[in-house]
Amino acid sequence: MTRDHGEDPAAQAAGWYARLRADDATAGDRAAADGWRRADPAHDAAAAQVDSLDTALGGIADDPAMIALRAQALGGASPRPAVQHWPIFATAAALAAVIGTGTILSHREPAEPAHAHSSAGATHYATAIGEQRRIRLPDGSVMTLDAASAVSIPHRVNDRRVDLLAGRAAFAVEKDRVHPFIVATDGNTVTAVGTHFTVERGPDGTMTVALTEGVVRVATPRGARVMAAGQVLTTTPRSVAVVEGRAADTAGWQDGRLTFAATPLAQVAAALQRYDARRIVIHDAGLAAHPFSGSLRTVGGTDALVAALEAYGTARATRPDATTIVLTPR
Repeated sequence: MTRDHGEDPAAQAAGWYARLRADDATAGDRAAADGWRRADPAHDAAAAQVDSLDTALGGIADDPAMIALRAQALGGASPRPAVQHWPIFATAAALAAVIGTGTILSHREPAEPAHAHSSAGATHYATAIGEQRRIRLPDGSVMTLDAASAVSIPHRVNDRRVDLLAGRAAFAVEKDRVHPFIVATDGNTVTAVGTHFTVERGPDGTMTVALTEGVVRVATPRGARVMAAGQVLTTTPRSVAVVEGRAADTAGWQDGRLTFAATPLAQVAAALQRYDARRIVIHDAGLAAHPFSGSLRTVGGTDALVAALEAYGTARATRPDATTIVLTPR
């Protein structure tokens, strides 16, 4: 059978994506798709982009925007109406939207290499956009430094301390009851004996601690408390809040996954910009505050988010240059 999607390779690739994942796909369909792909280098390139973007969009399958998009896709024409597989066709629509912009999902090289240097009193580590670095500390503990982050480790005998200067880091701490392990940032400290946790230094003096294993003590200018595994603590200059059972999601960036729960789009955009040199600009206050729930991958997450917002009709994306994506309400 043949595909009727006009001359646009992106739309054709999305159509083949949907056809081959339908419950009634045949060997003839697969052979025809292979022939289409080999007939033109542009076809092959579009199909390759679909394969890559399918992985990125898979992370937001349960997001309300994608659920609504799938429902909307029920009204679209199917090559074989009797066997519509609506999640597949909705995903294909989003894939076509992304590829149609000419955006290609790729792993970007860091803007500048990771580096470490020592001063008289400390060793400093920093990572660039899109780069993560795993560092074994002198005491045997392991620190994973996320993208666009920086730390300083003082040279002190028998003192296990890391000063978080920017971004966030994860720590797998070697047990040593005599010498506690301390992470400090903005007047706050997180103290552990042997455990696994992440610490993020946010804007305006905020700090977020996610404890995935063990126990830590968090001290802030507003007081101290002991955290249990699974908890996420967020402190601001005015408050301290603890959420139960969200530590694994908060620490998911180590596995290339970012999870959001009713998070304002402006915050989602800021989180993605650790991994993508392109800026997401949102001037409209209402759109910036629009809640987003779902999971995005650190690689390709920007494209997946924009595709979902456009496909659902939440926002329109324009690209004034190669480094900027402007989102406006629809």
